[in-house]
Amino acid sequence: MKQQFARHLLSVALIVFGAPMAVAQSASDHAAPITLKLKGVDGKTYDVAEMHGQVVVVSFGATWCKPCEWELAALEELKVEYAQRPVRFLWVSVDTKEQASDAWLKQYAKLHNITIPVLRDADFAAFSQFNDRLRLPMIVFFNERGEFAAPRHTGMSADPIEYKQRMRARIDALLKAEAAGAR
Repeated sequence: MKQQFARHLLSVALIVFGAPMAVAQSASDHAAPITLKLKGVDGKTYDVAEMHGQVVVVSFGATWCKPCEWELAALEELKVEYAQRPVRFLWVSVDTKEQASDAWLKQYAKLHNITIPVLRDADFAAFSQFNDRLRLPMIVFFNERGEFAAPRHTGMSADPIEYKQRMRARIDALLKAEAAGAR
């Protein structure tokens, strides 16, 4: 009986005293800066922290994801539209090496006229900073200071015109905020 009471008391203590510690740890985890540094299939390393002065649009997708393919087409059009502005586009494949080799990703990019750098995140280390479940495509934005600009965007609209309008609104807002801050 005393042993059961002691276990019960220990459980209550862990709940009462352990919960605030878990919350504090969780809060500090979210305070950590979000980083994005990945290797491209071109052999180069892409680090958002080094892209200061540019709004960075990062799309996470996979070669087996049809909406990801549609999104890439829309992003290619936006890339052309923003060519004279400080905006950078990146595509991050979450395909494993077994699903898609680097050679296949290069071929995929060529087949779909993708000129956006193709990066790889096969272990989901970068992806998991933004989402804890696989829902593709997913876009994240970084401001010109290299800071994650929440919220992330998941899914692809059936209407590419509407989708591009949403993306333009986010990009333009980030560009405008930076221009206002520079004054």
